[in-house]
Amino acid sequence: MERMSGKLFDLIYLREHEMEKEAVQVENVSSEVLKVVIPSFEAKGLVLKENIEPAVLCGNKELLVVLTGIFLPGILIEGQERKAVGEVQAVPAQYIASDSLLAKEASESLKLNDRIQLITGQWESETQEAYSYEMTLKDYEAAALARDSMEAIYQKGQYPSDLASSYANWYTWEAFPEKAVDTTFHTYSAYYWKLIFTKYDGTEKHAVFLLEDGTVLLAEAEGKDILSDVTATEEASSSVKDNEEEKTVDKELAEQLSYTGLDVAGLRIKSDNIQEEKDASYRYFELYDKTRFIYGISTISDSQTKRNMVK
Repeated sequence: MERMSGKLFDLIYLREHEMEKEAVQVENVSSEVLKVVIPSFEAKGLVLKENIEPAVLCGNKELLVVLTGIFLPGILIEGQERKAVGEVQAVPAQYIASDSLLAKEASESLKLNDRIQLITGQWESETQEAYSYEMTLKDYEAAALARDSMEAIYQKGQYPSDLASSYANWYTWEAFPEKAVDTTFHTYSAYYWKLIFTKYDGTEKHAVFLLEDGTVLLAEAEGKDILSDVTATEEASSSVKDNEEEKTVDKELAEQLSYTGLDVAGLRIKSDNIQEEKDASYRYFELYDKTRFIYGISTISDSQTKRNMVK
């Protein structure tokens, strides 16, 4: 850079002085030019392919690098833009911001079953981390809402633990905002919280996936002594007929729960109920093994509905 600055300064005197020239390898000039121009091309999303023929120029290397580095990007980018005139292309996803005003309003109009289908992948989507400003609730508000929602589920006997903090039942928590964005229009987003509750003595750990309206999509309890009631149910079920096949998580449900990152393969089904509501049919399920218990909700797909009608 110091040499280049000096050469540029010398240009002032070129009218009265002879420029210093030397034999310059084209490969050497090209390598220096590429270091300068490649960032400009990457910023435009372009790829520069080089095909340098071996040759020797008579000139000043520093000035050749400077002048080529200044003018080459503009010339090539302008040529590329001329080629693109009149072409019709799909708008890249990054230019359709899912957190734009239009997308935000469209997302807020989604019904509960739409949001669940978006999160579970029944509506093609991808899971992303959400920014805190995209969420309606603060992290501490989400944690408090999760405790209240989980207490209602616990009181119904659908979950083995009460997450309400009290003496000898105190939990620390972490909250992570997430969203599922549709991959078709990149317009609709379903926002939810992933909350991790850990008991003070480390004997229990709970993962709660919560919509901002308080709907618990899924809750997982993990711990050695947490499943005493489930174990009793398991022992009682051992008297079932030998020819009755034990139910485990089906492939379709496992795929719907992939957004959680939890491994549910091989988990046994404690209960699996379909509840018809005004807007859709919902599937409420409870899964378990020796150290884990899962409560969750999903929507019923058309294929599931047909199978239920056949049954």
